[in-house]
Parts: sequence; structure tokens; C-alpha cells
Amino acid sequence: MSTNSMGVMELGGLPRPLEARRASDRQDYAPPVALPTRDQAIDVLDEGRSAIGELYGGLTEDQAARPATIGGGDWSAKDLVAHLETWEAIALKTIEEWRDGVVPSIEEAFAKGPEAIDALNAEWYEAKLALTPSEVETQAAQTHRDLVEEIRHMDDAEWASKAFYETDRRQRLGQLLAAILGAPKRPFGHAFAHIPDLRAYVESVAAG
Repeated sequence: MSTNSMGVMELGGLPRPLEARRASDRQDYAPPVALPTRDQAIDVLDEGRSAIGELYGGLTEDQAARPATIGGGDWSAKDLVAHLETWEAIALKTIEEWRDGVVPSIEEAFAKGPEAIDALNAEWYEAKLALTPSEVETQAAQTHRDLVEEIRHMDDAEWASKAFYETDRRQRLGQLLAAILGAPKRPFGHAFAHIPDLRAYVESVAAG
């Protein structure tokens, strides 16, 4: 298992999607990003979630659980949705840790690099294997709602608050969340790194 530089998990030793290869070639792991507004962040998150949900909703339970159908690796569509939910859950945990004055645990993983992210992804992947596609979708929808509500109800001062720990990157809360939930060149756009692969599978199913 490997990950790209934004924490996008790739399973197995099969060929990786082009976008993942490009991202993993970068030397700067989880780089700092400009600070979008809260409304901009929500718009991107909602757009990505809506697109994933619409595509996923077109699959039967069996189709969603079928392995090795996403991006040339071992993933099922269910695994992809579970992966996206995982990183939104990490973002929620990060907000809680920030408010409690605890260095966000994801910072340690970012600092250690791809191997630490691999281990984190593997842990969450195993934890969700037993869930049905419907259970994964329900969990993903709820986590997304919770995340959007947290962002919507925090004020701009908290969003732009500076890290209380030493860091040369992601110095504000919004920047850290943008990195956790981002894709290359698209803060908060994690879903968009995976939409083409999911769309390709859904279209292949429809074509029979």
C-alpha cells in the first residue's frame, strides 16, 4: 500500500492512477496552501461529496463492493468512499485537538512522511472492511455533514488562528484542514482526485 502526498491511499502493487503518480513525485509532503475562506472550503467539500454520492448511488451493493475496480488497484467503490470518509473524520478530530490545545495527531504523520500515512490508511482500511456499502455511505454522509457544520459555525478568527506549536508549514487551522482534505493544487478537493476513477467504473458497469 502507498499514498500520494495529500494522503490519497493506493492499495496493492498494481499500477497507480496518473494523478497519484504525479502527486507522489513531489518532494514537499503535504505542503502549505493558501487560506481559502470558510465558504469556499464548504463549497468545494459539498461539490465533491455530491459528485461522489451521485456516482456511488448508481451502483448496487454488489457492484460497490466488487474489489479491484477503482484506479487500477485493489480498491472497490466502497473502499474509495470509506477512504474519503476517513480523511473527513481526521479533519474533525483535528478541529477538536486544536481547540483542546493538543498538537493535531495528523501533524506527526505528515512529518514522518508517506510511510506514516500508509500505516494510518491501513489502520482505517482494515477497520472499515466489514462494513457494507450502504453502511459506508451512511457513515460518509454523516461525517461530511458534521464536518461542514463545524466549519460553518466556527468564526473567522478561529479559522485563521495560528498554530500554538512550532511549524514551518500549515500555520493556521484553515490551512491544516485544507491540506488534510486537499488534492494536488485543490485545497479541500480530495474527492476530485478520485472522481475520475469512480466515474470510469460506474460508466463501465452501465455499459455492461
